[in-house]
Amino acid sequence: MPYLVREHLFISNIGDAAEVLQNDTAEITHMLSVLSSASISFFTEWRLSLVIPTKEIRKVYVGGSEPENDSGNSPKSLLSPQKLLYSLEYAGKDLKLVRMAVPLRDMEGENLLDYLDVCLDFIEESRKEGSVLVHCFAGVSRSAAIITAYLMRTEQLSQKDALESLQQSCEFVCPNDGFLEQLKMFEEMSFKIDHTSPIYKRFRLKVLGDSYNRGEK
Repeated sequence: MPYLVREHLFISNIGDAAEVLQNDTAEITHMLSVLSSASISFFTEWRLSLVIPTKEIRKVYVGGSEPENDSGNSPKSLLSPQKLLYSLEYAGKDLKLVRMAVPLRDMEGENLLDYLDVCLDFIEESRKEGSVLVHCFAGVSRSAAIITAYLMRTEQLSQKDALESLQQSCEFVCPNDGFLEQLKMFEEMSFKIDHTSPIYKRFRLKVLGDSYNRGEK
């Protein structure tokens, strides 16, 4: 059963999300899926008996029609230009639910920061139109990191206070250490992703260094 975090904002795992997608629920109108694959096939591979109808609205790639928070002069995000930023689709029974899917793995070295703006904007807009469920696989790390960032931005809370507030609604949530570190950077950048900030530039160097050490280009 999804946990209510704030009015019109829920958190859950893939099992609860699948239930919502299969059954017409008037309560939840939007869904943010944060899984290692943005494709709805992730659900059907997880549970073969699932059939979830979808209709694509659009796919947005990092170098494509990214929401314009950027002047164009600052260094771009660390994500490669052809990488899928998110997909948007109508999903579930009668295609009534709007689902945004963001491809993000639950790994400490994963780049959470560059997905935050689109996720937080989606949550904000969804709450105006109805109610939104944010989920990952276990409902512990990725979805918790996104909602913690949302509480930080909308309620001007520190990373620590936002996470503690979320844990009052759902006590077992626990973003991985890499995500917690990035949320701290998000706090230091005053709850926005500033690619020109020395904090972001240090993050960029660290990610590139880690990639180099793993033998990636």
